[in-house]
Amino acid sequence: MQTVAILYNPQSGDGDKQSLIAEVQDYLHSKGLTEDKVSLIGTESAQHAFDMAKYATQAGVDLIVTMGGDGTINKIAAGIYEGGGTAVLGIIPAGTVNNFAKALQIPRERSAAIKNLLEGKPKAIDLAQVNDEYMISSLTLGILADIAVDVKQEEKRQFGALAFLKNAFKIIRRNRNYYLTLLTEGTELKVKTKLLLITMTSSVAGQVNFDRDAKPDDGLMSIYLMSDFRFWRVLRYLPSFVRGDFAKHSDIKHFRTSRLQISQYKHRKSQKARTRVDGDKSQYLPISLEVLPSAISVMVPENTHS
Repeated sequence: MQTVAILYNPQSGDGDKQSLIAEVQDYLHSKGLTEDKVSLIGTESAQHAFDMAKYATQAGVDLIVTMGGDGTINKIAAGIYEGGGTAVLGIIPAGTVNNFAKALQIPRERSAAIKNLLEGKPKAIDLAQVNDEYMISSLTLGILADIAVDVKQEEKRQFGALAFLKNAFKIIRRNRNYYLTLLTEGTELKVKTKLLLITMTSSVAGQVNFDRDAKPDDGLMSIYLMSDFRFWRVLRYLPSFVRGDFAKHSDIKHFRTSRLQISQYKHRKSQKARTRVDGDKSQYLPISLEVLPSAISVMVPENTHS
């Protein structure tokens, strides 16, 4: 790598983040990258992060480093792709769940993640386009998306995955159904479902073996639909969630595809369904999804086998 851009949010006010940036700079300098080859780019919003990643890629930067979770990585990855896909993405996991980093076996431990920036290897991975946006890890609609709606960023930082529990019981008791039409490869499927989950990798909710057959570079999305979501069923499914055989249950539909259209065939005005992509609020239905094979490259550990 000859040139590196580090994208960060200077408004975060996080002393630990500033210390991390200094560590990254020190490491890069120790590997022979002089100050004129390492750029610090402050970002003011998600859109600005996307714009800066796109600009840096078009300017010929070799490696773009980001520190954050799936939502942050999503914007940087999208910017790299729209900038031509030539820059390699370097990730230092700093989110709540870090699904994408876990799926690629990027270390959570700070010093190991920093070393991976130059001592790892670039791996081509897929993105998915969702209308005019992008997805790196997952899309949810229904129970999981509804639970996450009111969870604030500060709560996620403070409590981690436990922050989502406060809404879980209320949403499960509400027992809301979604009436969806799915169209893929000429086949139309009408379903009444509590949950739609689409994954690009093996990791969901931090469980790296959720879908053992899913690969970040296989050109496919995995789609899951659950017709019932009662509390006792959730408890019964937990072992399968961890083992990676969640799809075996009879009330779960599962298939893989590279293209998908989703719309609602019945809903009240107040119940127009909104998706969450990579943990953040995203598009209302209808949506169209398409896998973009080998869209960008990410630095992963040398011994990564996924």
